[in-house]
Amino acid sequence: MLRGESFFGDPALDTCLPAVNEAFWNSLIEFIDGDATSAPRTVLDVGCHSGGLLDLLVRRFAPARIFGIEPLASARAATSRRLDKVDAAVKLLDPSQWEQVPTGELELVTSHEVLYLEPDVPDFMRRVHRVLSLNGRAYVVLGCHAENPLWHVWKSRLKAAGRTVYDHLPLDILEAAFAAGLTASVQPLRRAGWITYDPRQADFPYPDVRTMFDHHYQHKLVFRLRVADSHGATA
Repeated sequence: MLRGESFFGDPALDTCLPAVNEAFWNSLIEFIDGDATSAPRTVLDVGCHSGGLLDLLVRRFAPARIFGIEPLASARAATSRRLDKVDAAVKLLDPSQWEQVPTGELELVTSHEVLYLEPDVPDFMRRVHRVLSLNGRAYVVLGCHAENPLWHVWKSRLKAAGRTVYDHLPLDILEAAFAAGLTASVQPLRRAGWITYDPRQADFPYPDVRTMFDHHYQHKLVFRLRVADSHGATA
């Protein structure tokens, strides 16, 4: 479990996360919107931090029930303040409280850059399988994986901030999903769009523009997960 009041060890970096992640979050919502036949009424964001992605999901889909899982109490408090005025039931949980997420009722589960903090991906997939409804979908975004050359540079900075991180291969993530009873698909999260990047203020810097493009348009992946029936087909 994460400890302290800041994920990065510097609260200012936590405050900057929404701006840094805006392009990725918007791309993720485009995927969700393109797949949806109707707006999801029950939403869970795993690793919701201060609620930036949840806020965008609420604005786009207006769900009736919102769950967030986040280990930092200060970030959960920030999420609570951010969502204080929404017309929905909001429940924010520590990762030790996963069992409070209802079984088989979640129509949408999101998780942005969390898996590298998970020591047990198969167990993560089993948790997702338990909470997803038969027609629900989970979208797990990860650029911090073992096939991304930048990850091997950036993880040293996370370790220096006191975080325990794990190397996961994309194919192992897919295998763990199928083993948990999920049908898993994957593609790059972004294919085009502007990149806003100030090298003077980058705590996780790119060595050159080509590497930056590779991260945004090749290595940053979105895994789509759906419950499979007993024959392995998607429900």
